[in-house]
Amino acid sequence: MGKKKQAPTRHSSRGKRGKSFDKAPRPVVILAVEGATEREYLKALNQWRYRGAFAFDFCRNRDKSSLKNLIVSIKRKADDVGRDSAAGAWIVCDVDDNAPHIHDLENWLAGVSGYLRAVALSNPCIEAWFVYHCADVCSSRTASAVVEELLSKWERGAYEKAMEIPQWFIEGTDAACSQVKHRRASFEKGATAWDEAPWTDMPELIAWLDQLSPRHSE
Repeated sequence: MGKKKQAPTRHSSRGKRGKSFDKAPRPVVILAVEGATEREYLKALNQWRYRGAFAFDFCRNRDKSSLKNLIVSIKRKADDVGRDSAAGAWIVCDVDDNAPHIHDLENWLAGVSGYLRAVALSNPCIEAWFVYHCADVCSSRTASAVVEELLSKWERGAYEKAMEIPQWFIEGTDAACSQVKHRRASFEKGATAWDEAPWTDMPELIAWLDQLSPRHSE
């Protein structure tokens, strides 16, 4: 009688899969941004500075949304994600004509939740922040002038709104933060994005992400 063949052994990869669950979950950051330019910048920031350490969850809204609409969007997204599931929720937008919505913004920022609520404003536009990656100071005071200034100082290739932001640009983040803080020192005490131009709160967002990201400190 022939020897009974042994059923082939099935090699399981469950053990290897199990190891992947030991990794800490990526912090979820809810983002309500004004347009595609801000979205592309933040995606590049996560990729090149933080090596994908964050799960950025962008709110759905039309480009060039008003601050009031961004507040509505971020409230809705927070409900969808779960109020205790996010590390923080940030609105990233320009000052533009949003002064009438300051009260709504203050109410949202003061709300009680299990995550940080914050806003990063740029005056007159996000490109003011971009200029500081290429120059010591941004001297323009209107959105169109700031874009022209950035075009003249962009180091490689040409800048276009909503473009994919390159790695070399993100590598200038620390220098840009230092330049912004130095420029702010020349403003009157108590100045904010609402009454001074050019201005950007982006260094505060960067500092918060740096503190939250274990990969950045490796």
